Amino acid sequence: MIEKKLLFPDPSKHPEWIPTHSPEWYAGLNRNVEKYKYPWKSVFDEPTAETIFADLISEHINETSKILDIGCGHGEFTHQFVTKTKDIVAIDIEANFIETAKGLSKNNKVQFQLVDANKKLPFQDNDFDLIYTKKGPWLYEEASRLLKPGGIMLGLFHSGTDGGLRDLFQGLYAPLPLDPYDIEKFEHKYNLNESYGLTNFEIKVVEEVEYLSRPEDVLIKKCFGQNDKLKQYVWQQCLKDVKEIFYQNASSKGLKVINYHHIVCAKVAK
Repeated sequence: MIEKKLLFPDPSKHPEWIPTHSPEWYAGLNRNVEKYKYPWKSVFDEPTAETIFADLISEHINETSKILDIGCGHGEFTHQFVTKTKDIVAIDIEANFIETAKGLSKNNKVQFQLVDANKKLPFQDNDFDLIYTKKGPWLYEEASRLLKPGGIMLGLFHSGTDGGLRDLFQGLYAPLPLDPYDIEKFEHKYNLNESYGLTNFEIKVVEEVEYLSRPEDVLIKKCFGQNDKLKQYVWQQCLKDVKEIFYQNASSKGLKVINYHHIVCAKVAK
């Protein structure tokens, strides 16, 4: 039950704040943890957004398919398709992510490659049956070049967390800039109206229920990917009041929040 509202300082206004999903932000993850891994403690209701996305990918591939994973991170998500398809190419811009992925790989079906997805990709035209990105870039122009006729591009994108979180911790968490259900605005954000050679666009909203385990996890989630100086400031300014609000509103499972995701689908005409 939401009972108390406090205006917390906005961490994004601090001079040490690094814009999330910027090149500098990803480079910090690369240096500090060597993989895209969430550091807070929580539990999820099933199915999660990633489970739903993985099931969708599996529906569109078979033992003859060749697929491309754009922004593969450390490769854990990639590996679940090894037994379901013929070949997988997985790329990322961060060298440590790729090295970690190669170290975990036990199957020659998967090729992990260090590639900058902001440039033309080093693959032949019409080479893949399916391309997907899990919270990486939506490469509409390159996807239409690389996909075979009838091929599919899929994307999973995080579009905000709320479920009362932003009302409870005002300032620390700002209001969502876009309503996740305002599909028209997200069509523009993902460049769906400008995509070259891709058709049959679909956007599905997925609500993922997560329970944060501790008050500290509210701050860890907010400060994911930030440097120690910024984290120290946020802890000093916010932890005491965050604890009070957390314990007023948490259930036995933790503090319930909702992660909104979009699953985007497009096809190349046959």
